[in-house]
Amino acid sequence: MGMEYGVRIKSGAIEPDPKLEQAIMDELYSRLALVLADDPDYWIEYEQGKLAILQNNEKWPDVMNAYIDQASGEELEGISIGERYLYIISYAGSALAAPWLAAIDEVISELVPGSIREEL
Repeated sequence: MGMEYGVRIKSGAIEPDPKLEQAIMDELYSRLALVLADDPDYWIEYEQGKLAILQNNEKWPDVMNAYIDQASGEELEGISIGERYLYIISYAGSALAAPWLAAIDEVISELVPGSIREEL
């Protein structure tokens, strides 16, 4: 079972900022690539605004995914309908994912001051 997280990017009352969102995803890719550089069991792919940490497992290659989304339908805990947020789903145990989530937290705190990661 995965752990789902959300990080608020902008209030729903404010227009999404594509440049900020691109900067967030680019920096997440760079930082996570550094974290994974010395680990031959995992690597990162980044395509069309979506990140994936992968492993050599044909049945379950994705270990973590992250992308920016907009809340729609039901309100998510801590994120209102219409708000932009970084969606993170981790299929790895918390001990394995800890350095990855720490890197994500660092990037978000630098680029979106005041934002925090919350479990959904």
